[in-house]
Amino acid sequence: MNPGGKGSGTDGYPTQPLNQPPYPTHSPPYPGQAPVAPSAYPHPNVPNYAHPPPPPPYDANSNVIPPAQNAATTYVQVVTSPRVGPDPASMVCPSCTKHVITRLDYETSTKTHIAAGLLCLFICWPCFWIPYVIDSCKNANHYCPNCGAYIGTYRG
Repeated sequence: MNPGGKGSGTDGYPTQPLNQPPYPTHSPPYPGQAPVAPSAYPHPNVPNYAHPPPPPPYDANSNVIPPAQNAATTYVQVVTSPRVGPDPASMVCPSCTKHVITRLDYETSTKTHIAAGLLCLFICWPCFWIPYVIDSCKNANHYCPNCGAYIGTYRG
């Protein structure tokens, strides 16, 4: 290499000569392009934008809705069907609020048909009709004798 020669540093790497500017100012404009005036950083023609303000601090209760000051009171009445059994029951009718003894209507169920089918399978086919006349093999539907409202069913 050229130790100590012009254009080379102490390590032998080329350096910029001292009589030239470190960077070219601007390249010549292209045809049809307006010439760019040299400017220094920061650019005087560009407005200086300020940073946006920081977000507000985190509040753990910010997602909680405050309770209303004059909230209306709402009453919810839960209606459950009363417990009824296979016999007429003495109770207060939920519909007409009178004290009554329920009226029963019996209705055949799947249990009734299964009992009749089992009698037919075990050579008792002449007796298949017995579950259809015995009330204990049927569902007991309870009704109010005063207003006729349905109260509940006993599945025996």
